[in-house]
Amino acid sequence: MAKRRKTIIAGRLVSEIIYTAAYPKDKEHVRQAKTKISTKARSWQNLKAACRMLEFILAANFTGKDLFITLTYRDIDLPDTRQNAVKCLRQFIRDLRNHRKKHNQELKYLYVTENKHSEGRYHHHIVINSTENDFDIIKSLWRYGDMIEIENIDVRNYKALAEYLAKEPKEAGTSNGKRMWTPSKNLDKPKQSSDWVDDRVFLEPPAGAYVLESSSEQNEFGAYKYLKYMLSDTSIDRPCRPSRKKKQNKVSFISDLKPCIYNEHRL
Repeated sequence: MAKRRKTIIAGRLVSEIIYTAAYPKDKEHVRQAKTKISTKARSWQNLKAACRMLEFILAANFTGKDLFITLTYRDIDLPDTRQNAVKCLRQFIRDLRNHRKKHNQELKYLYVTENKHSEGRYHHHIVINSTENDFDIIKSLWRYGDMIEIENIDVRNYKALAEYLAKEPKEAGTSNGKRMWTPSKNLDKPKQSSDWVDDRVFLEPPAGAYVLESSSEQNEFGAYKYLKYMLSDTSIDRPCRPSRKKKQNKVSFISDLKPCIYNEHRL
């Protein structure tokens, strides 16, 4: 009997589930038990949830070298409407894009505009890819304020960054599934794949990977396992070393960032 495996790869961030799937020939109570398992498994990878999609978009496009920036306004330049605030930010992005174009540098970005915090003052959070001398360039191009916060992205916590960027739209009642941010058109999408695997296949994180989330459940007729982990820098280019244990038949590899798959009689 085969199991279903679904994988999402976004840069070094990998999400995998493997679960027992229901078959049309299954008896009703068996199918219901398997469906319960598969539904719970798939919920971990539901990219229709805007915040979860944002997490994987960030991971697919930005690394620890890239920047999280907060742009604020001085009193005299503070916009009176969200529309005017967005106009100011778009002008900044145009200027930054033009600067990079002159130096043959690409600009990737993703931003949100907020005013529900910081005493109701409009401000912007923007994630951009990094180049040389970013701070001086950004400071010179942001003409509307003197307070600019710039920090590197924590690659082990894309989820926290996504939640932070999405906090105000969610509080304002933005509907689930509606995009809460504005991206540049050149952002890469997470890679999703789905296949059938042997019933003996189960999931293990690759050597050197940092596990961020894990979950598993089993009932009389089915089971699932979910993993989300961050690949190490070296694991992207170097295959996992196979185990030296003689009793286990393991196939261990990474190809195009595909995670290691271990064969044994369990999830």
